[in-house]
Amino acid sequence: MHYFSENPESARNETTIEGIIRNKKFTFKTDSGIFSPKKIDKGTKILVEALQLGKNYDILDIGCGYGVVGISIANEVNSITMTDINNRAVNLAKKNLKLNNIDKYLEEDKITIVQGNLYQNVKNKKYDLIISNPPIKAGKDIIQQIIKDGKEILKQNGSIWLVIQTKHGAKSITKYMEEIYGNVEIITIKGGFRVLKSVNK
Repeated sequence: MHYFSENPESARNETTIEGIIRNKKFTFKTDSGIFSPKKIDKGTKILVEALQLGKNYDILDIGCGYGVVGISIANEVNSITMTDINNRAVNLAKKNLKLNNIDKYLEEDKITIVQGNLYQNVKNKKYDLIISNPPIKAGKDIIQQIIKDGKEILKQNGSIWLVIQTKHGAKSITKYMEEIYGNVEIITIKGGFRVLKSVNK
């Protein structure tokens, strides 16, 4: 079973990891059957540290996993919606809010965590930023869908940010983002990854 399955069946193996992101220390509970359970994924960290955020921004984290992106930027933005198809990941993301002392944001509607396939349950508002470390193993069609369908729920001048391993088709994805949005910027190339941004003009 892949980490992009709805209900992973692998034996539970809950563990706790730590990491420093955007100069802040975080702790995360992880488990088997989810993405990058043993350490904070390198691409995710590169993506989060490259983000340009504003206090008034409403953010959508697609494929949130156990919550690294949303939790590490929650106090820098207006709101963050986190979604993942994997129910084990969604439950961990909720636990990790508490572990990092920001579970109060749930009550304040500053953070929303939902289970769903891509944009399935998050179309009720428009976003300033869509952020994703897309599941390469799910195939190119899924990544293209994240890029294309994101356009519908981005605010005008909102942007979509992806991180892709250079060797896993970053160049063709860059080209596709250019096709859909009419622009693409390579924000950073680091450690074998590229952070890509397109603006919804």
